[in-house]
Amino acid sequence: MKSKLIVNAWWKVVACGMAMATFTGVVSMAYAIEGIPVRTFTKELGSVQTVDAQGIDGEHFVLQKGNVTPEKRGLYISHKPAHFRVSMFGTVKDIHWIDKVVPTDSGHIEGFLLDFDENTTMMITRRDNKPMQGVSQERWNTTWYDQPIQGMTDEEYMAIWRREDPHISEKYTQIEGGLLWREEMTAARWDRSVQMTSEGPKVSFTLDMIMKEDPKHRYVITFTYDDIQEYSLEALKHLVDVLEYLPDESDAAVQQRESQELEKGDEPIQAKAGYKLPSTLMPGDFMETKDVIELENLYHQELSQGKPSVRKEQELKITDTGITSQSTWEDNSKTEANILRSGQIELQTQS
Repeated sequence: MKSKLIVNAWWKVVACGMAMATFTGVVSMAYAIEGIPVRTFTKELGSVQTVDAQGIDGEHFVLQKGNVTPEKRGLYISHKPAHFRVSMFGTVKDIHWIDKVVPTDSGHIEGFLLDFDENTTMMITRRDNKPMQGVSQERWNTTWYDQPIQGMTDEEYMAIWRREDPHISEKYTQIEGGLLWREEMTAARWDRSVQMTSEGPKVSFTLDMIMKEDPKHRYVITFTYDDIQEYSLEALKHLVDVLEYLPDESDAAVQQRESQELEKGDEPIQAKAGYKLPSTLMPGDFMETKDVIELENLYHQELSQGKPSVRKEQELKITDTGITSQSTWEDNSKTEANILRSGQIELQTQS
């Protein structure tokens, strides 16, 4: 049964003081989505990275450098308005929410931009997918420059691209691309490009996916980094497996889910149990993960009356409304800290 924290003066002081506090460190995270077969992808970079996947369900893509600590950490990204959720291993420094309209065929774009470090980012978005005038949606979704993609090889894909865009080699130092095939997708295109800049090479890997259940939108993952040797092409292609389509929930389904949560004793936190953080700390479209993690650390210290305890497990959930950190500690206590984009914070324990 979850119990809500009675917000007291001490926590109000914490909230007001967070704008001036100096938080240090970033965390590495991984999360499992239920219902998808286990498949853990790793890369070698200097030292071999190992991941304990025992008891974990889900698709994972490893982005973290160095060794994984014994602490089990989780990252879960979901955006209900954009109809997707994602799970992966990685170190997320901060999050930018995206919701804009552009004067191109992408139209309305919404999703996230994740900063892993100063040289590594990932943008995950849902965009409009409007056919050219006179072209049906089905043909638009199943062709590449009006050529059917069914059975098309990567070599044929690139040959068509170079023919239709002869200046492509001038834009990039290196460019390669092709198609991936998934049962739930009408199309999944990928490309990896390298551009030379004054700061060195910049690599961009893009996945452009059309879901069978949502033919009028494209789901795009763009992963950028600065070392072409850092990730193998095969590992990058597996990013297609981390994204899952979220259909609209019917009113009946929402009511059933809420009823099941109440039966399990999971009482939702009421808005009156929270309070607002300073607007200078919480601008609404950007958040640093260390803020919610440090808030949960302070919360646990208060609950344990300052007795030392090491975090054993952590799940970090990023949604369209904010960030939640849920942890299990060495003393077997469980805590949750939630910072909403509105600036409201919610704290609770779970027994």
